[in-house]
Amino acid sequence: MEDARDDLERAMLHLPPGAQRDLGRLITRIDAEFERRTLPEPNYIELAVFGWWWTRMRER
Repeated sequence: MEDARDDLERAMLHLPPGAQRDLGRLITRIDAEFERRTLPEPNYIELAVFGWWWTRMRER
């Protein structure tokens, strides 16, 4: 998940404004669901510089 979320973040940088807004709305919904289904991982807090999604713990 984390690598894919990084890819979405990079893609946003190269899209025209309208597509950025559309993808941004979709990412917001995906992020909310991911945050709902995961817990904070205190051992990975240093990874927050890469994106908050790297600091979440989920079932493996």
